[in-house]
Amino acid sequence: MDVELKKKLYRTLSEVFETMFFTILEPLEEPPVPEEASGEDHFEAVIGYRGDREGTFRFYFPEQLARYITFNFLGLEPDEVTERQLLDTVKETANMAVGSLLGKLDPEGRCQLGIPESRRAVFPPPWLAAHPGAAAFNSEQGILWLVYEAN
Repeated sequence: MDVELKKKLYRTLSEVFETMFFTILEPLEEPPVPEEASGEDHFEAVIGYRGDREGTFRFYFPEQLARYITFNFLGLEPDEVTERQLLDTVKETANMAVGSLLGKLDPEGRCQLGIPESRRAVFPPPWLAAHPGAAAFNSEQGILWLVYEAN
């Protein structure tokens, strides 16, 4: 991932998480070894975009972070959050973050945002540590991983 894209991505994610979820994210210059989080439950949210440029973003939320942003976003108590709400919130988070980022990268609106998908995921995917588009963000509820793939 090039440096300029990384800066805009960091800024955008910080804005979205602080505004919508009352959560502070800090970019990690040197991401930890993904295998250290092996065995933890994660949620994956995937969203693509098309137009002059095309690409896909994959977000990997540890369950604790997914649960935290869900109850903050929906105004629920932590024990009231359902699996469906977790999946919907991580999807909507990907949609908001990438939509905001595209607004900064493509102010003329030539790119079209895809429909996000989410699922429980095995973490880490075997290719994550070596992926050039991987970035990690620390929060009090765990590390959010993001992978960008240009198509």
